[in-house]
Formats: sequence, structure tokens, C-alpha cells
Amino acid sequence: MSNHRTLCRRLAQTAAVFTFVFAGSASATVPAPSAGANVTAHQAHYTYRTLDYPGASDTILFGINDFGEITGQYNLSGLQPHAMLYRLGHFEALNPGGLIGSNNFSAAGGPNNLGVIFIDYADTSGLQHGLLLQWGQVTKIDFPGHPSSNVDGVSLSGAITGVYWGDHGYAHGILRQDGQDTLIDVAGSRETYPLGNNGSGEMVGFWDTSQSDVHGFYRSLGGQITSIDVPIAGTAATIVYAINDVGQIAGEYFDTSGGIHGFVRTRGQYQSLDVPGAATTYVTNINNFGVAVGQYTDAAGNNHGFVATPW
Repeated sequence: MSNHRTLCRRLAQTAAVFTFVFAGSASATVPAPSAGANVTAHQAHYTYRTLDYPGASDTILFGINDFGEITGQYNLSGLQPHAMLYRLGHFEALNPGGLIGSNNFSAAGGPNNLGVIFIDYADTSGLQHGLLLQWGQVTKIDFPGHPSSNVDGVSLSGAITGVYWGDHGYAHGILRQDGQDTLIDVAGSRETYPLGNNGSGEMVGFWDTSQSDVHGFYRSLGGQITSIDVPIAGTAATIVYAINDVGQIAGEYFDTSGGIHGFVRTRGQYQSLDVPGAATTYVTNINNFGVAVGQYTDAAGNNHGFVATPW
């Protein structure tokens, strides 16, 4: 279970369907594999394309909006991973107002369809903070009473999904809406980690009781929480990263052999997403046209960003 912990900690520290054409990128057009899915015959097909920050040893994509703007994190040799934005065919390192510093850990999510990007970063003392970036304006986000926290989602209405770390280092969820903070904890959980929200006020994430007992969750606008487990995962882990405005959810699951796969759930049906030739695949976000982004690991252990476009 250490792999999913690593990716989630990175997050913690951290228009029409577009046809993406990336210079020098690898691509493949294949039917999405059926392993790991309790599905009908009406599965989507996907075109997979690799998207790597130039010169980076690792790239992870965390967000995509309906205009094809993408956020994430890249890692240059010898430096801490850093937040980035990809739009109009170009990459941009993100360090608004110089708040992140030259070599502090950071990762970016969003943007939503209003252009709001959220950035999570570690300061020089190692404490974590959130930033909102919109039209050149920067807002620092901290949750009172919690010295280390971050932001994991911002809806069009301005609702902020985030987490803080308690005394034992376990994550607890927070929803900030209309200036009020609501704590989000699944009953009986060791930790609860919201990872995304949508325009309807729905929230998704994961909760656990131990490293070997990890489940996704869905929280309705009214606050009702339901666990989510990919059927093929059995007693292995399911983590939900994103929910779009049409109700599709996306994330990752561990199969019974320890393999890691991405998934998308549409109208209650699960479909696995695996980048062709990848050792592992994580789906971290999905926009309203069903275009998914995430990370895959190649046979050499290097991480690459990818975009999966349905057709």
C-alpha cells in the first residue's frame, strides 16, 4: 500500500472534447481494457497521450478543465517537485508572488472553468499551505488551528475542499463554504481525505481504518457519505480523486495481485483505464466531457503524465 500513500502525499504536499497533439509525445488508440470493471458492453474507447514537462524526470497531472487547461507537478533532477500549468500548448512553472520559493515542494490542481488554480506547497519549515490563483490574484488558504493543511478542490461557487493533519499525522477533511468550515470525517475512520468536488457540491475522496483497509467515498450536497469500492478490487484499495458535473467519478484501485489501475465510473458502471504498456496507471481528474488525466509509471519506474480522450 505504500504506492498509493506516496501519490496521495504528493497531492497533500502538493469546451468540446479536445484532441491533444503534443510534440514528442507517445500515443496509442485502443479500447480501454476490461480488467477490473463490472461493466456493460457499452464501454468508451480512449486515445492515450503522454504529456511530460520538458526535461523533467517525473510528471504528474492533477487537474483538467473543459477548456483543456491542465495542472500538475514536475520534477527536475536535484530539485523538489514543482507546480505547473499547461495551456495553449505550453508549460508554465507556477510560483505566484514568489511565495513557494525556489526549491520548496509544490503541486497544482484545477483550474476550474473560471480559471481558479489551487496550489499546495511546503514552506521552509516543512508546514503545508494552500494558495488560490485567479487572474493574477493570489489568496493564501490556511485552516485556523491547523498549522499544516492544503486545498484539493475549488468549485465554481467558491466551495473549497481541503484537509488538515491531526496530532497523529492523519488527514481530516474540511469543506469551506460561505466563510464557514465544516469538518468531514467518515464515521469510524482513521483518516478521511477529500480529493475533489464539483459544481453541485458533491465531494469525493478516500477514507481508511488502516493502510490495508482503504475505501473511496462520495459525499452528497446534503452531507450523506457513501463508500465506493471498485468491485474487482475486493478487499484491496479504492481511491476516488474526482467527480465531474455530469456525475462521472474517477480514481484508482488495487487489484488482488497488487496491480494499480485507473478507473472511471459512468452511470454506476466501472471501466478500467490502463495506459498501454504502463506498469501502473492512476486517474486523478476528469472534466465534463469525460477527458481524464493522471500519471502512469513505465517499466523503468519513471512517472509520466497522460491524457485519455474518449471517442
